[in-house]
Amino acid sequence: MKRDGYGLVAISYDSLETLKGFASRHGITFPLLSDAGSKTITAWGILNTEATGRTAGIPHPGTFIIDRAGTIVSRAFEQPYQERRSATSILNQLSGTSPGQTTAIRGAHATLAVKASDAVAALGHRITLSVQITPDPKNHVYAPGQKGYIPVNLAVTADPAFKAHPAKYPAPAPFVFVPLNETVQVYSTPFTITQDVTLALTPDMRARAAKGDVLTIRGELEYQACDDTVCHRPETLPVEWKVTLSPLVVR
Repeated sequence: MKRDGYGLVAISYDSLETLKGFASRHGITFPLLSDAGSKTITAWGILNTEATGRTAGIPHPGTFIIDRAGTIVSRAFEQPYQERRSATSILNQLSGTSPGQTTAIRGAHATLAVKASDAVAALGHRITLSVQITPDPKNHVYAPGQKGYIPVNLAVTADPAFKAHPAKYPAPAPFVFVPLNETVQVYSTPFTITQDVTLALTPDMRARAAKGDVLTIRGELEYQACDDTVCHRPETLPVEWKVTLSPLVVR
């Protein structure tokens, strides 16, 4: 995060003593700020007004991205309080960088670079899976929604271990196919498809996380590459991501 110019601060309604003990036990080195009386939480409009008793004063958990001028430029919140977007997933969304290992896959007319934002993730974490597709020189692939051709499509295999969110595709570029005098929407330079998944908080997943199991997420990428004169046969390539499961950290 520092390399990409970001800092990290966590704010909670806990006392200084509680935060100090928590940071010491778990080796946390970034600042943990105590919001006495939940004043900041209330001012930012994220106070959980339904919380009572010991939990009174807690916020709806989420992440704000603030620029150097103090302006909120982005935020990430999940409906269930146990689910959080991981820090590396947020960084991936902001700058396209993450520390995960990349796996290269060679197709007939394109090269894939497959990567997960997190090599290790806790249950409830929302992480980002990505596939960068580089068409071969003088080739292009068709964007989703392009009629008359087979568009590129990333499909993650359903699994009770996670909840898959809709895949995100970048904006395509128009391409004029001269032989047919038609304009189509394509990708002719490297582009990246991202797919968020949220790790399940089921008893089975809790048991797997306690053992540090590795979760393998599988899927398929379908595409059809064409050059200036001919369209090649469609191709479906298997893709997968591996994430080591980590149990939730509690106070």
